[in-house]
Amino acid sequence: MKRFFKYILYTPLTLFFFLKGVDAQKINNQPNKPVVNSIKETIEEPVYKAGIRVLAKSYTDSIVLRWAPNTAWAWNSLNKVGYIVERFDISDPKRPKRQILNPSPIKPFTLEQFKQHFDRNNKYAAAAAQCLYGKNFTNNLRNNYGGIQDQSSAFSDRFGFSLMVADFDAGVATAQALRFTDKNVQKGAVYIYKVYPAAPTSPAKVDTGGAFVVNDGKLSAAKPVLTEIIGRDRTGELHWNRYQKELYSGYLIERSENGSEFKPVNKDPFFASMPDSMMAKKDTSLRRLYGLLKLQQVFIDSLPRNYVKYSYRIKGINAFAEWSKYSDTLMVQGRDLTPPAPVSMVNPKFIGGKKILLQWKKKIKEPDFKGYAVSRSHNNVNGPYIVLNDRLLDPSVTQYADTAAYIHGENFYMVVAVDTAGNLGASAPAMGLVPDKTAPSTPSGLKGFIEKNGRVHLTWNQNTEEDMKGYKVYYANSPDHVFSQITEYAISDTSFVDSISLKNLTKNIWYKIVAVDQNNNHSEFSMASKLRKPDIVPPVPPLVFKVLVDSGGVHIDWIKSSSTDVVHYIIFRKEKNTDWINLQTIPHDSTKSRFQYTDSSSRPFVEYLYAAESVDEDSLHSAKSTPVKASVKTIPDRQSVKTLTANYDQKQKIIQLKWQFRENGEYFFLIYKAGKTGELAKFRSVDASINEYNDHIPPGQSGDLHYAIQVVFKDQRGKTRLSDPVTVPIK
Repeated sequence: MKRFFKYILYTPLTLFFFLKGVDAQKINNQPNKPVVNSIKETIEEPVYKAGIRVLAKSYTDSIVLRWAPNTAWAWNSLNKVGYIVERFDISDPKRPKRQILNPSPIKPFTLEQFKQHFDRNNKYAAAAAQCLYGKNFTNNLRNNYGGIQDQSSAFSDRFGFSLMVADFDAGVATAQALRFTDKNVQKGAVYIYKVYPAAPTSPAKVDTGGAFVVNDGKLSAAKPVLTEIIGRDRTGELHWNRYQKELYSGYLIERSENGSEFKPVNKDPFFASMPDSMMAKKDTSLRRLYGLLKLQQVFIDSLPRNYVKYSYRIKGINAFAEWSKYSDTLMVQGRDLTPPAPVSMVNPKFIGGKKILLQWKKKIKEPDFKGYAVSRSHNNVNGPYIVLNDRLLDPSVTQYADTAAYIHGENFYMVVAVDTAGNLGASAPAMGLVPDKTAPSTPSGLKGFIEKNGRVHLTWNQNTEEDMKGYKVYYANSPDHVFSQITEYAISDTSFVDSISLKNLTKNIWYKIVAVDQNNNHSEFSMASKLRKPDIVPPVPPLVFKVLVDSGGVHIDWIKSSSTDVVHYIIFRKEKNTDWINLQTIPHDSTKSRFQYTDSSSRPFVEYLYAAESVDEDSLHSAKSTPVKASVKTIPDRQSVKTLTANYDQKQKIIQLKWQFRENGEYFFLIYKAGKTGELAKFRSVDASINEYNDHIPPGQSGDLHYAIQVVFKDQRGKTRLSDPVTVPIK
């Protein structure tokens, strides 16, 4: 038995199935939803999902069935109990015919039957027998829990290998109880086939599989499509779509040097497994590779010679062990992609002006070596590099003088070895410097502002020097102090944000900047920029010095605030249980120690509270000063009525008095009268709605009469002064 199994060939295809497991697209007839994607999924798939997947193919004189369990344990259990094949003839839907096609369960060949039916050189039969009855799968297993994992993996491997070889050899598929040929069929008939366990399975039930087929003998004429071939250095990379019109279990690749005589480049069918999905989560190159392998089969073949055209074609084998027609041919040729060995550079040397001398050595000079290209990059070791010589330098040349090196900054050089195929072998970069002692010009346009949170914003004009590296920022609390550097290194931007404390006694801060070039030359300091710090401390409120109350109102003297940045004061007044109202804003006068305010709008007998606030340059308000109480205890006389007139009507013997006065509220008029003595006395009272009065003169009275009027209010407004008298002569 050992001699028999030594003929099993462990090819790359065997490794493929170790990774891929069952190629169940063709078993399930669902190309986009394979039943088993990997051995790992086969092991972990729950037992209640176990079932049989069935395919059927019509040949007119017969119908061939191919099936496979979808889990390893179901395969093992069904190998023991066997399969039953049942057919339903539904050609006449009203009279379906049911028939069991195998009187006894279909089971795999015994080991002796394998030996009798197959040649000892049939590697697929040997592999199938090894999977069913061999013990080599359990050699070199670990102990304890690791051994259990190894046994599970080996068990799944046997399952995968057995299904693989069943696709490649029809006889092997029959020997493994995975294929059945129904020869008792009618042309044009319609059949449904069911395949199910011949007895209960353990440890769980295996679902029945089925297939529908019309016996019309129409065979697929599809052939695989070879998409492209990429030529590389003595290799050709073949690509074709993973999902073809027909499902193939593997492919045979053939090559020809003359386009007519093809020879296979693989002995066993090739099929590339699906890539690991974890590749899609890696770097960009692995994600691209995953995207390619997910959709394409990729096969790399070694080419005997470069620059020779080779033709390729492929054909596929399906689950019924049938080979397709050949694909169309594609042509490819390899090309030399091996770069020449790079040179070793000596440190570049400054030789005056703008000249830098480059020297190098090349220990290995290949037969196809053509010459050198010298390239340079400015200030960046990663490039881009510009080629300096118009033509390749001769292979015998070992030095080159750059006569136009950059005088501002670093010059990076690479010497590139070039072969006849255009392959490049670049040296390691080397740096050369032209001494530079010229400082940049003094920066200009420095300005800025400070926010109330202490954040300083600075901007300035960009220098125009080609070798500018950046700027350094300095500050001081006084223009005559030493300026301290803020930035640790030269910044490339033309703006800077600083943060300062505003809780100090200084009101201003000064900033300067210097420009720095690539050779660390420093410019002169810029002009200092003075920035005023925002005031975040409110001013001191004013202090009440003296309060005087008279009939003219409330007079208050205030001692001004001790804060030096006060610009004005706000006077407030309120009554009991009311809000403060703004009475007046008084400018701050730095030449005086006090300021005054008179409230002439106060009403008699009303108690008021007075306070004031200081406001500084930054519009910060102080707290209100300590409120003071004040109340006018007298009612002041108001302005007299100016519109009183008197006219004497001699015919009617009456004096007509008229006046104009209108004000809101309740009030009345008092009319005063005086005779010869000229002393005014109260004469009549008149309602507020009346603005005239007729005084009747008795007969025989003569001389001058005098009249005056006064407004008397019924509320706290008091009364007006007595108007100027008007005189009326009586004759």
